[in-house]
Amino acid sequence: MTERRPDGHEQIGFDDIYTVTEMTEAIRQSLESEFPGVTVMGEIIDFKAHTSGHLYFSLRDASSRLRVVVFSRYARSIRFAPQNGMTILAAGRISHYGGGGATQLVAVDLQIAGRGELDLKVRRILQKLREDGLTDTARKRPLPKYPETIAVITSPTGAARRDIMRTLARRWPIARLVHLPATVQGAEAPASILDAFDRLRDQPGIDCVILARGGGSAEDLDAFNIEAVARAVAASPCPVVTGIGHEVDTTVCDYVADLRAATPTAAAELAAPDAAEVRAALDDSSRRIRAGATASSARRLSAVEILLRSAGFRRLERRIDYERMRCIGVADRLADWWRGTRGRIGGEIDLFPRRAGTALRERWHREHGRWTAASASISGAGLTGAVETRRRTVQGALQLLRARIGARIPAERSRLDGMSRTLKGLGPLEVLERGYALCTSGDGTKIIGSAAEIESGDGLSVRFHDGTAGCRVDTVRKEDAWRRKRTSRRR
Repeated sequence: MTERRPDGHEQIGFDDIYTVTEMTEAIRQSLESEFPGVTVMGEIIDFKAHTSGHLYFSLRDASSRLRVVVFSRYARSIRFAPQNGMTILAAGRISHYGGGGATQLVAVDLQIAGRGELDLKVRRILQKLREDGLTDTARKRPLPKYPETIAVITSPTGAARRDIMRTLARRWPIARLVHLPATVQGAEAPASILDAFDRLRDQPGIDCVILARGGGSAEDLDAFNIEAVARAVAASPCPVVTGIGHEVDTTVCDYVADLRAATPTAAAELAAPDAAEVRAALDDSSRRIRAGATASSARRLSAVEILLRSAGFRRLERRIDYERMRCIGVADRLADWWRGTRGRIGGEIDLFPRRAGTALRERWHREHGRWTAASASISGAGLTGAVETRRRTVQGALQLLRARIGARIPAERSRLDGMSRTLKGLGPLEVLERGYALCTSGDGTKIIGSAAEIESGDGLSVRFHDGTAGCRVDTVRKEDAWRRKRTSRRR
């Protein structure tokens, strides 16, 4: 902490005291958190290969230098021999070594810079696409097994188009081909390829797309290293097969495509099956189905014959005959019982109508007498007086009830107003109007309450009292051990 001296100058206090090891560890944690993965381009100087297999050197440019170490487990996978004066690309993480008090790049891979700035630009584009998940294997779509319509995006005059058409006509002639012509070289190529993918969305029924270009120099393929073109490939409504350049050529579009082929001809072979192989497979399946059906029928027929000849089947027939005879005996006994029962109850059934008529007449006379007595009592004058008395009682009760309700309503309305004001003061929007904000995930489904719940690159939605702002996380600074120690010492 700092304090003001009497002369007005700041004086550093001695409340927060760290050892050298604690301070270097804090620096290391901060650097590794801020730069977990970087690629640095520069010229090798002070190169030294240690007997342990570790490599030590520095990278420099026009005005600065950075120490680099490559540990032996990574040095064994490097495909060239690093030397002083080489311009390379070193990928790894920034760290701080307290023993030597030096900040350095701990590299895990080295590559010759090649075209220098152009290669660095391509690597940066690839890094952005990886961060957005466009190169993930999980998002790549499988090609249709038997495509009906195939779109081809390539030059209308190049050899690539002729090779693709010839290959598809030979392998899968039943497919319908849709050619979307595009310029694939030069300054106009990126816009032309983007336009072709826009036109692709207006074509119904496309099963897959072939994006192709014949061989050429590395500069000739620059149109396929543009970020916008790569994103168009990734956003294609149907799977994309790339066949760009020769087998050794790899572009940014190849990384985001659903499938990469070495050449345009190879892309056509991957996009469509071989009709001869399909016919052979169908013939083989038909033979196997016929053979299986014949064998299955023979097995079932043999099983039926064995069953019919078996002793178990004869026992089953004898059991069926036994049960049939038992059922006949039961039916005969039921018939004898019914004949006897019908003879017994026949007389009772004949007497039932007379008995029922007599009982109904007696019941009618009783009910008629009760009805007559009730009518006489209702028609008397006493009923009118009783009704009037009850009516006056009900009217008095209604008046008392109205009076009580009228007295209760103002008090309840006042209590309800107070509760409404309290609830309004506790509402989320009222809290937001006091300067607070609500942070949720990008789709608004999860409330973010801690820095541990987000990572760099996540999308967030921040709600204020008068609107919402969409944000993307640039840096996440989490409290670590040395910061917590500093807080506890202040306490």
